[in-house]
Amino acid sequence: MSTKSERISEVLRAVRASSPEVIGACVVSSDGFIVASVVPNEIDEDLIGGMAASLLGVGERIAADLMRSNMEQVYVRSPKGYIIINAVGTEASLVLLVTREAKLGLIFLELKRTTAELAKHVT
Repeated sequence: MSTKSERISEVLRAVRASSPEVIGACVVSSDGFIVASVVPNEIDEDLIGGMAASLLGVGERIAADLMRSNMEQVYVRSPKGYIIINAVGTEASLVLLVTREAKLGLIFLELKRTTAELAKHVT
């Protein structure tokens, strides 16, 4: 029987395999700790966790204070690509590192499917 972390890693590997534009995927706890990740060696996963927690904190505050709602997703666009953070329940988030060439509509479709699958394993 596989562990929770192994099951989450399998889902993350499937995202990378189905979308070549996804160069990295992580599940991060609300505290910024990496639950599972599939990222290239040159990317510091602890840095991803810390930055994701900071960005989520700001996103949640903006959603609560300005929109009177819960934050579902935050993304940052840069000349080299996108960082997309999507809530997976209340205790974790999925972080995707995506190339600039990605078709975001397809990425968001995959993101929706993946967060639903991860929600079964994260709680």
